[in-house]
Amino acid sequence: MIAVKRLGAALLVASMAVGVVQTASFAVDIETVSDCVQTITGFENAGQEIGAVSFTLGQAEAELTAQMPQTVTATLADGTVEEIPVTWVSLADYADTDDFYYEFVPQWDEATYVLADGLDSITSVPYVLAERGTEEDASGDASAYSKQSAASANTYTIYNFLVEQMQYNSAAACGVLANIKAESNFNPNCYGDGGTSYGICQWHNERFAALQNWCSANGYDWTTLNGQLNYLKKEMADNSNAYLYNGLTINNQMKTYANSDSGAYNAGHYWCYYYEVPANRDTVAIARATQAKNTYWPEFGQYTNSSSSSVSGIFTDISANAWYKDAVQYIYDKKLMVGTSDTQFSPGLSLNRAMVAQILYNIAGKPKASGKMPFTDVSSDKWYYNAILWASQNNIIAGMGDGTFAPNSDITREQYAAILYRYEKSPAVSGSLKFSDAGSVSKWAVNAMLWATQKGIISGTNTDKGVCLDPKGTATRAQSAMILMSYLKK
Repeated sequence: MIAVKRLGAALLVASMAVGVVQTASFAVDIETVSDCVQTITGFENAGQEIGAVSFTLGQAEAELTAQMPQTVTATLADGTVEEIPVTWVSLADYADTDDFYYEFVPQWDEATYVLADGLDSITSVPYVLAERGTEEDASGDASAYSKQSAASANTYTIYNFLVEQMQYNSAAACGVLANIKAESNFNPNCYGDGGTSYGICQWHNERFAALQNWCSANGYDWTTLNGQLNYLKKEMADNSNAYLYNGLTINNQMKTYANSDSGAYNAGHYWCYYYEVPANRDTVAIARATQAKNTYWPEFGQYTNSSSSSVSGIFTDISANAWYKDAVQYIYDKKLMVGTSDTQFSPGLSLNRAMVAQILYNIAGKPKASGKMPFTDVSSDKWYYNAILWASQNNIIAGMGDGTFAPNSDITREQYAAILYRYEKSPAVSGSLKFSDAGSVSKWAVNAMLWATQKGIISGTNTDKGVCLDPKGTATRAQSAMILMSYLKK
């Protein structure tokens, strides 16, 4: 463990006095200093985040630490609780690295305060998290939203791949997520280390070349998330100098961790220490392990394949062989939809506009929403208030044109497609709808329905009139689960 530098002015003065005072008088000085030292036996919120700041790449570290708390709450050996003055130090080399987050821990004057035995200055203290944003984030540029939503969607894609394709439990997957967040912010097109590292795991130099060569030889695009995830799986398949000399060793170790918050911590630490191997890995591994436990485990730790948490066991209105059961399980595990009660999912209930806003808000990671609500029928005490405010501010769901949002109005299939299409920033499409009722699709929804059907997000239904889209039909909660699962996987 790398020791954190601390102030020790009084002890320094005492040591300098050795050559100029008599032994007896020096002994008195030491006794006086010792009487002034107080022992810290614990901290409020030890091991937890007590603040967050954002930074842009290259921003002065002093500007960040100036925004952090000036004191932390500590319990002393005599039982008193005291606010002790602190400064803050990063567990990584903030000035010379380009990570997307850093953990800062407090430092104090050791001439006045010392830690009790059994405590250490990194894991036994509260911390402040500094997360890297962009100039666009700070300026309010609209592109900042698309970057944030892409990162959020990629998080789910990576998690699903780790669990479904690499057979990691949730804890191990959380450990990997904490590292990928630091390395690339889940961006497959991220360059780092002066352009020598690339991708979600920041493959460096020879490993960057190996990524490109393997993907090209095996039909993958190395610039995409899918290509990089499959290459990661290849790295973990064996110990090979052509890919990763200890890949299989790492892979096997990741599968040994308990599916718990402590397992997430251990997985994050191990992955950082042996796979990513950053500078200052002794302390950086602790920071990433902490994020695996405190940030990603609370979000993904509920995922399990055990029958005790099967939606058919939780909800009395979902049978084990229902056509939508797997989709409901998928979105329920991701906390994107919940039941209408503790025992009912209501799969046949029509989806309303407030529900859709909340679902997309959940997918986006529940970003902060502030400002004036533009709709007269959405009060601040409603469960969907923040979701609708966010959806409106980001032009994802519009109002009814009369100053209202109509949160309880049922949503149609074409409206649902249009909302997802806008959420994806309206990508270019071509071609035409090949459905018997294509003519009944509203003009404003044609591109959205074309995109959704081409992506396999929305499909048609066989009828005596051919394959129909039923664009004006209402979307049920079961259908929404299917659409969401298709959307997130594709």
